[in-house]
Amino acid sequence: MKLELSDLNNGLVFIGDKLIVSSRYIFEEDTPILWSGIKMITTPPCKKKELQIEKSEIFSMGFFEAGEYIREKQILIRNNVVPTIKKRNLEYKIQLILRMENPINPNDDLVVKKTHNIEIMVKESILQAKKPNPISFSISGLNVHLTKDIFKPGETIKVNFSSENLKEIELRLLQKANLVCYCEAYGKNCTNIDELPPAIAGDVKTTNTKEGYMLLKVPEIAEPTHNFLWEPSEKEHWGMKYGDYTEWSLLVIGRKKPEFGRDMIKFNIPITILLKPSYTEDKVEIDLFSQGVTGGMNIFEGASTKFQKRFQLISIDSDTETSSDINKYIIKMKNISNEDLRGVTIKLTGLQEGLFETSPLLTGFNTWGKNEEKELIYTIKQKISAIVSNIEDNSQKIIRIQTPISF
Repeated sequence: MKLELSDLNNGLVFIGDKLIVSSRYIFEEDTPILWSGIKMITTPPCKKKELQIEKSEIFSMGFFEAGEYIREKQILIRNNVVPTIKKRNLEYKIQLILRMENPINPNDDLVVKKTHNIEIMVKESILQAKKPNPISFSISGLNVHLTKDIFKPGETIKVNFSSENLKEIELRLLQKANLVCYCEAYGKNCTNIDELPPAIAGDVKTTNTKEGYMLLKVPEIAEPTHNFLWEPSEKEHWGMKYGDYTEWSLLVIGRKKPEFGRDMIKFNIPITILLKPSYTEDKVEIDLFSQGVTGGMNIFEGASTKFQKRFQLISIDSDTETSSDINKYIIKMKNISNEDLRGVTIKLTGLQEGLFETSPLLTGFNTWGKNEEKELIYTIKQKISAIVSNIEDNSQKIIRIQTPISF
């Protein structure tokens, strides 16, 4: 058995967009499985175990003929996901998981994993939402004025000032940045995260204190101001939150002349650093009529026109010899397209009262030749009114056929 995992976004995806994941399964012999799918995971700073952010099923429980099966899946990167912060080791990966029965210990499943790193980035438009405002501040004879409070990496901050009775004015650019984590295991605040003092990203002084201006350059590599926090939507993760923040400020220090006392004047001016574009937000272009489109964008889902003419459901029979508490249905289907199909899976489910789906059963065929008939058996305890067949192959076309049961 061999698993391969890749993505069509070249390892980079923006918050709010879809990550397109490609998986390849090679079964060297006929193989039953319990489940297979894609997970997006991270390791929060207050939790040693991996945390699942998103999950998408590829194959439900079923049986596969030996052969190759290729599937693509889309994972939506929701707006509450914290982007990758490499400086503080907050990173993500996608994981292809295949779960199988353990022939030695049935209580302990065999799990095969394949992992692939991804980088999640935030769109510039999200970080550029604020509008600049002028700032004026006066305290103890020191007057400070800025024409705006928003800057970009590499930009020079100009601070106008006037003062009385000061021998020196100092200006510091401060950055306060850290991970945050809240988890029930450690109480409200995680004990694994130390409170960090602000870092000095720039400093300038002057002794010409009567009136003038000071210039301070924002570092080219300055992180944009942000405050991201992920909160769970699934019950099993309640009480767990994690995130990351970066805050910027100007610390103004005025030192008095000796004859006017030794107290210093100190105050902070919050400012915002916006993202300086260093990349293009290229979304993956999706052709609705091309192969390789799955998930929410799939136009073949529920198709009832020419795409369904690739298959013909010949018959659904019931096995009357089965005991009364078990319903056994024999489904015969035919490939009426003009081509052999590769890596075909057929997932059968039943419909109760036209609304509720019963447990699925999936069967994989390495090859389904043109004009070839396949026979499938679906066994269920419940009484059902229809059988739903979801058919997919290596070309990523998905067809859903719903057939009422008339006997």
